[in-house]
Amino acid sequence: MSTVLSSVVPSASLSEVTMTWLLVVAAGVMLFSLFEAWLATLIIYGKVKPLKKIFPATHNLIRSHVDYLMMTSLLVVSYFICLHLNIVLPAWVIVLLCIGVIYNPFGFFIKAINPNAGQSDTIFGKIMVCVAFLPTTIGFGYTMCTVIAVLV
Repeated sequence: MSTVLSSVVPSASLSEVTMTWLLVVAAGVMLFSLFEAWLATLIIYGKVKPLKKIFPATHNLIRSHVDYLMMTSLLVVSYFICLHLNIVLPAWVIVLLCIGVIYNPFGFFIKAINPNAGQSDTIFGKIMVCVAFLPTTIGFGYTMCTVIAVLV
């Protein structure tokens, strides 16, 4: 089986930034999302009290799970659109996408543990929350603008 896969899927080193990073991060994020789904299942249906103490805001755990699934989908779709259109994204865009996809939903995971996390009344705190969305916005924005430019 591995011979068949190696003839279809090109091997790539993760030591250099390539489009392969998008698939590796998508796979990792999907695995983490599955882990979160099991945690939520054990808390809600299994009534595992020690887990409920660790994750008192289970609804935020579910938000993180769903957000990671959406990010996985967006990343994989972006990869295959670029592949189909022969678009090679610059390394800085790939890095921003990977950071953003991992970081954005992680806030919900943290809020599942500490529901008061990220509550800031200061202008600096509010700016920092908005800045946290920039990697994903810039990464996907650049990717989709490039797609439109190729198609038009």
